[in-house]
Amino acid sequence: MRPGSKVYATRIAFAITAGVLSAVINPMLFTLSSHVLAHAMIAFVAPIFIALFLYIASYHFAKSVIKVSPTSLNDPSYMYKGGIFTYIIVWIVTWSLAATICHP
Repeated sequence: MRPGSKVYATRIAFAITAGVLSAVINPMLFTLSSHVLAHAMIAFVAPIFIALFLYIASYHFAKSVIKVSPTSLNDPSYMYKGGIFTYIIVWIVTWSLAATICHP
C-alpha cells in the first residue's frame, strides 16, 4: 500500500471511531447540567472536540505507528490535510447512523 493510501485509510478509520464516540458520549454528557443552554453547548461542542482530537491523533498514528513520513509523500502537506473532507463527511455520516441506532 502506498504511503498516501495509508494516511487516507487511517483518516477513515479514525473518522468512523470519532462518529461512534460522538454518538455514544454526547447523550451521556447531558446529565452533567440541568440548564438548557448548557445542554445545547455540550451537544454542539463535545462531538467537535472528539472529532478534532481524533483527527490530530490520526496524524500522529500515521507518523509514529504506520511510519509514514511527510517526505515519502508526493506532497508533504498531504500528511496534515490529506483526506480532511472525507474525514468530515465520514464522521458526520457515522455519527448520524450511530446516534440513530443507539438512541432511536
